[in-house]
Amino acid sequence: MSGCVLLSRGATAAAAAARASRVLREFTARRRPLHTSLQSCSFAKELFLGNIEQKGVFPFPEVSQHELSEINQFVGPLEKFFTEEVDSRKIDQEGKIPVDTLEKLKSLGLFGIQVPEEYGGLGLSNTMYARLGEIISLDASITVTLAAHQAIGLKWE
Repeated sequence: MSGCVLLSRGATAAAAAARASRVLREFTARRRPLHTSLQSCSFAKELFLGNIEQKGVFPFPEVSQHELSEINQFVGPLEKFFTEEVDSRKIDQEGKIPVDTLEKLKSLGLFGIQVPEEYGGLGLSNTMYARLGEIISLDASITVTLAAHQAIGLKWE
């Protein structure tokens, strides 16, 4: 008798699973996509999938002479500051960036690298930000601190 009950329960569970599967298939078939515009594909995602989206990387952006001369004004003083005044070992040991170092970063305008000039920033392009990033990355703590100020709430088109 208990064998019949188990068989009956198994049949009921199988029927419920079949019903749930059928309902899910019907729902999926009727479902409307949430996005009404065309999806834009991420370059990194497409690269991961083995597709190179050439329009995203070619032609490689050229740096204008004006932009080049502007960035060169920052490179020298920034390299000097990071090699002579930033003590990465001290920052790592103490677990904080000294106030005088933060003040110097502020005076160099590095908390507003990509902030438009009309709002008190430097208004540099992504290319110029990347060049300064090469120097800033000499200290990881400062890199993270400054990157947060470039990323949080500053992206617009």
